[in-house]
Amino acid sequence: MIKEFPHEITFQKEGKVPDGGGGRKSTGWIDEFTTEAFVCPVSSKERYLAQQAQTPVDYNVFYPYQEGVKSSMRIKWTEKGVTKYLNPKSKPIDQGGLGEILMLKCEEL
Repeated sequence: MIKEFPHEITFQKEGKVPDGGGGRKSTGWIDEFTTEAFVCPVSSKERYLAQQAQTPVDYNVFYPYQEGVKSSMRIKWTEKGVTKYLNPKSKPIDQGGLGEILMLKCEEL
């Protein structure tokens, strides 16, 4: 059986990072929420067209409908032991118009 969402991603927001002593230390990335997802590289044609529009796109990220995703967030994704960070380049796009699956176009940082 093939899983619709075989990957796990974490949306992160920028904010004050705890210093371990009860205070806030410096600005950094804080995990906001984790969800299942399907992360797939874009085709070479789509990558080329995105570069022509000066909006680099490396991955399409599909995930179950989730409120609270903001353009200022980034995505943390670990694949085969390697952690990658993705920067959303689009607003969440509703796939099929039913509010079930959303897709983001992302650039690898």
